[in-house]
Amino acid sequence: MGMKDRLDQIKQRAQDAGKMVVDVGVDAAREKRDAATGYARDRRDAAVNFADNTKNALREGDVEELLRRLPLPSAPVAEPWQWSLSKLITAGAKPPTGTGLLLRQLDRFGTIDIGPEEVGFDGDTAKWGKVRAFRTRTIDGIIEKLSTDGFVEGIETVLPPVPGRGWVSEKATSAVFTLWALVSELAIKDPEAGRRQVVCEIEYKGWIRTKEAATGFFTGPVMALLPGLDEIFRGEAQRHGVPVEAAPSTSIENAEQRAAWLREKHAAILAKREQAAKEIEY
Repeated sequence: MGMKDRLDQIKQRAQDAGKMVVDVGVDAAREKRDAATGYARDRRDAAVNFADNTKNALREGDVEELLRRLPLPSAPVAEPWQWSLSKLITAGAKPPTGTGLLLRQLDRFGTIDIGPEEVGFDGDTAKWGKVRAFRTRTIDGIIEKLSTDGFVEGIETVLPPVPGRGWVSEKATSAVFTLWALVSELAIKDPEAGRRQVVCEIEYKGWIRTKEAATGFFTGPVMALLPGLDEIFRGEAQRHGVPVEAAPSTSIENAEQRAAWLREKHAAILAKREQAAKEIEY
């Protein structure tokens, strides 16, 4: 099944209000790992299983299934954990030779980091001792910031004109547009989910002034689609004495107007994905 077929399925599910988009989270009964060797073995096994189980999923464009199988960090977080746009698009197959530089460019604005020492979004990380607050945004608020205007051009701007550029650009735009479609579908089918607050900003102390690390076009949707990861961020914030401040809701209160807005946003995402696939230059 190709990406186009997959997106058609997403559109149909949104219209029919089928099964839930994402059923992910952290196993509430996870045991606390005290032995370093046991922890490392568990993490290694999880990584191996994830790689084996997702090869076919991402090859078929099934980002939803890949997210379902993604091993999240332990709670409390005991070692650095990172998930990025480049890891998403290379999880199902080995990238072409020579694309390493291009993939690293993607990680400058498509990365989630959390660990015992640092936390951050999109390559902007801070030591826990410098973090002043976490701020949240509703899923509707995340969707509101997803603009298809200039997105493909923005991706291609950061990718130098070297061999493999078309492959990386196509994979990145396909993955991101699919994430956007999944988030909008979730909000369409479940108004309460659309109002759920998700950690999206990290305020921290810089050398001279206070700075912010905020989620972007990749990290925001991923945080929305992985409620278990959001719980881990909140848990680590509490453990480090960092307040979590909820942003005011930007959801449209009128149900009919909100549904119409979401459907329009969803349709625009799918249409732009189709257009982008035809315009990317290899």
